[in-house]
Amino acid sequence: MKPYALGIVGAGAIGAMHVQTALAAPNVSLVAVCDERPEVVEPLAARTGARGYLHHQELAYEERLDGVILCTPPVSHRELAEFYLERGVDVLCEKPLAMNGIAAREMYACARRNGRLLMLASKFRYVADLAAARQLLREGTLGIIRHAEITFTSNVDMRSRWNANPAMSGGGVVIDNGGHAADICRYLFGPVVSVAAVGYVRAEGLAVEDSAYLYLGTAIGSGVTVDLSWSLDRQLPHYVRVFGEHGRLCVGWKESTLSRGPSGHATTIGTGYSKTEAFSALHRDFIETSSGRSRPRIDAADALAGVDVVDAAYASIRHGGRTAVEAAEGIAV
Repeated sequence: MKPYALGIVGAGAIGAMHVQTALAAPNVSLVAVCDERPEVVEPLAARTGARGYLHHQELAYEERLDGVILCTPPVSHRELAEFYLERGVDVLCEKPLAMNGIAAREMYACARRNGRLLMLASKFRYVADLAAARQLLREGTLGIIRHAEITFTSNVDMRSRWNANPAMSGGGVVIDNGGHAADICRYLFGPVVSVAAVGYVRAEGLAVEDSAYLYLGTAIGSGVTVDLSWSLDRQLPHYVRVFGEHGRLCVGWKESTLSRGPSGHATTIGTGYSKTEAFSALHRDFIETSSGRSRPRIDAADALAGVDVVDAAYASIRHGGRTAVEAAEGIAV
């Protein structure tokens, strides 16, 4: 079988993770890497054997790619995705998919017009412990879900990063990690129908929020609180906790557990989060879908729903109160 010809645009930290994953994948050829910084792309190309490019246009004109992974700041996602889709190349786009729901829908409309695949790189969909938790919830193990918590907190200096430049990022920690939280919520509990959010600058004097609290209302009536921060590391062993009438689920970084009944005795249901395994599964899903052998684990509706939740969160931060999650005006998918 002919190797899958893959290109990666953007050679920052997340791009490096995709490079590592692609190099380890069977029957995948990392053909090219692209970054506008020669001091970054040239040593990366030399180390991997891929050809290096400073301009995404040149990469497209010189190489015959099956797929490309976009690892650039969000402001460029729509332009880059549409450029490659229109040239017959399938696209795996890092989160956040787009700056807003209208741009995201235009991207999917472009994919549809050109008969190509656009897929969101939502790594938590590929974490085995979350899949196990989802199955337990579907089986009714916890009974009625009373509450859930999703926590992504860290202490990272963002002052020199593009993430803190709203013109490039579209916002702060909400657009950066809120999309992950929204997708986990949808994956476990179904659609999010409303958001109440508060965003604030805690420590670093950024032009965007470095911390936020979100309350996600779900279609099944359960509430999910989300704690996001770049400036406070709560050092919790888990990033998801689910409380039900019959017990508690904790999905953790190193271990995941299920506690049943009033005794609360915890049994292990998983061995924690592996970034390497999640990215490998993500790449397999993209390549299998791109090659016509499967359907994506995260589809257009899932990807757009995450963008819509982030849009609703920012609307809530601006205006106060609870905001309904509604599809942005524009081209529907």
